[in-house]
Amino acid sequence: MEALAPRIITRYIIREQVPALVIGLLFFTFIMMLNRIFTIADLIINRRVDGWLVFKLFLYMLPITISFTVPMSVLISAVMALSRLSADSEITALRACGVSVYRIIKPVLVSGFVVFLMVLAFNETLFVYSNRTYNQLFVQILRSSPTSVLEPKMFTTVGDKTIWVGQIEREVERLGDIMIYNRNPAGGWDIIRAQEGLWKQNADGSKSLIMYRGKIFSSDFDKATFSYLDFSNGSAEVLMTESKIDYTEDRDVINPHEHDSAGLLARLRAHPKSYRNDRNVALNWIEFFKKHAVPFSCFVFSVIGAPIGIFSTRSGRGVGFGVSIFIFFAYYVFFVGGQSMAVRGDVHPALGVWFTNFLFMLIGVLLIVFKERLDTANIDIHALAGRWQALVGRFRKRRET
Repeated sequence: MEALAPRIITRYIIREQVPALVIGLLFFTFIMMLNRIFTIADLIINRRVDGWLVFKLFLYMLPITISFTVPMSVLISAVMALSRLSADSEITALRACGVSVYRIIKPVLVSGFVVFLMVLAFNETLFVYSNRTYNQLFVQILRSSPTSVLEPKMFTTVGDKTIWVGQIEREVERLGDIMIYNRNPAGGWDIIRAQEGLWKQNADGSKSLIMYRGKIFSSDFDKATFSYLDFSNGSAEVLMTESKIDYTEDRDVINPHEHDSAGLLARLRAHPKSYRNDRNVALNWIEFFKKHAVPFSCFVFSVIGAPIGIFSTRSGRGVGFGVSIFIFFAYYVFFVGGQSMAVRGDVHPALGVWFTNFLFMLIGVLLIVFKERLDTANIDIHALAGRWQALVGRFRKRRET
């Protein structure tokens, strides 16, 4: 019977954790997809994009979203499962029977490590495929209806260009009051301002924007010059060759989301520039390390979530959910901060991405050790108090006799 006790404890804790994991995954995925659902409905209803194409776009969004919601769900499941046991004094009963904190949290840690391996394999296969296919579908939408990605009186980035449009007539794909910002090879900016624009279908499948009654302003930082061209009585054509519309897999541009770790590492090593000297290189190195750091956060959240769940003696699942949200928010702040430092070249991309995992892992380990020693000390104090009461009782009996 004693040999079966560990298995019984493991199955019992896993049964508490799995429903919380599934509910958390569905909840967070729904929240993150909610805004995209409205966007997709707008593409079909108001912008007249092909419904089947948009539906496929939605399907390929799901794996991309799930890869980020799984770590959040692991944290929720770890905290809520053990906080429920703690609130019902089941943790206290297990400790009274001599079961250590390490043995109680072992199933949570093992499940977190298993989920980490699953998400790692997921990111190297389905995540990469979904990103590549999603980008290809997005390009098809741009080619069929470029105005579908534009919003009136808002800045929209399309590839290497930023477009601002005052009015949009989607039925005829006519734009009014247009401003286009584009970085030129000299390091300056090309700014195009026009009163009207129409999309033109090119033979290669891409589209150009023909603009009428406007001006082109151009700056050259190297020569410290500024010039402009007036086409008030003519037109100007802007080819979108460097934007997402001209998507091909053969372009010499690294999209880290469309490559697995081995492929991305090979392409990065083919570009000898340092992350300190090239911002794009730094961003690509960051994405490479994130391919492993984000899945590993599943195990990190298990390590820090387990002791926090045990500490929640009277809170139950409600407060456990709130604590989980706070932990994830703190993790996100540190994670984004580390990436920002890596982009600026202040730290190595590996340290910028992995620092948050190391920090939260250390905090989780310290909490586990502290909880075990605290419970052990309490048990010793109770035993000492019992012995003292027995000694006082014997002394009183002798005094009475």
